[in-house]
Amino acid sequence: MKINIYTMLKTLLFTMQNGKNLSSGLQLLANTAEKKSEKKVYIAINNDIRDGKSFSEALSRHKIGSLDVIQFITMAEKGVDFKQALEKIINYLEIKDKFQRESSDQTTLPVIYFSIASIVVIGVKFFAIPMQMKKASEFTPDIIKLISGHLQLAQVLTDILFLLLVLVASYFFVLLIALFNHSRNIQLIAQQLSLVLPVTSKIVIKFEKFMLFSMLGDMLRSGISFKKAMTSALETTTVGKFRNAIQQTLYSIKYEGKFIFHASLYDNVEKELLAGVGSSKQIGSVMLEISSRARTDAMLLSSNFFRLITFLSIFLMAFAVFIEFYTVVLTQILIQKGLIDMSKGISIG
Repeated sequence: MKINIYTMLKTLLFTMQNGKNLSSGLQLLANTAEKKSEKKVYIAINNDIRDGKSFSEALSRHKIGSLDVIQFITMAEKGVDFKQALEKIINYLEIKDKFQRESSDQTTLPVIYFSIASIVVIGVKFFAIPMQMKKASEFTPDIIKLISGHLQLAQVLTDILFLLLVLVASYFFVLLIALFNHSRNIQLIAQQLSLVLPVTSKIVIKFEKFMLFSMLGDMLRSGISFKKAMTSALETTTVGKFRNAIQQTLYSIKYEGKFIFHASLYDNVEKELLAGVGSSKQIGSVMLEISSRARTDAMLLSSNFFRLITFLSIFLMAFAVFIEFYTVVLTQILIQKGLIDMSKGISIG
């Protein structure tokens, strides 16, 4: 069942701001649902919570919300006031939606260009080349030989274009799904693929850092201990290098009594910012700044990536048009030239 997670969380926040609890908010959603299927889901979530499940567990059970949102909620449940957590999650969704809208031109155009290039590849490979070979077979062996060599090169160019399309389009769609897809399982697979690919790994890590440090900062500022906050982060993040860094930090705190600035979590500027702070609340404030920096970096990196993909998709479409011209138009020109040369008694090839 497709539930609008943003509308759902906004309604829950509204009811809690008016002094009601989470269960009342879910009941309100159920009573105002336009479809019976939606009402059924809201009632089921409410029943799950009454049976002792957490809100994030109930959402996961009914496949509501993307992977990053579930992570955010899970982490929030481990220490931050839930009303405050809802405000942060809603703000995160608004930032994500704004970024998706701003990126729409850079993500829509490549899809169009990839589609056009793919149609040309299929058309040339399975229709144009066989058709031209059939036409050439009606002429003399010399012309057939001339056209065969020409069309073989067209076939090679088509195969090269196909491989380039697969490579570039795969990069593009894997990141697109990792950032914006609403299916948790699909998004998780895409995220893990993005983490092993050059360029996309940096973007996904920056977005994960933005989300992770946003909630860490609020947990610390609300009075949660550093150890508990980092443990919550460890249990929710899906980025392996972050998990290792957090584990090493917790180990250092437990056995050596000191906080370490792991390179996987903090760059040099962020280390300097943290070096002069003392209390957990101060660390929380710095972590919110780190979250803001990560968000800015993630948006800049992803915008540059989508811009590059747009340029590459234009090039591939132009390459496809050239192959079509080479296969259809130039083949006809060669046939006409061969016929003219034969009429003049000139040997072909």
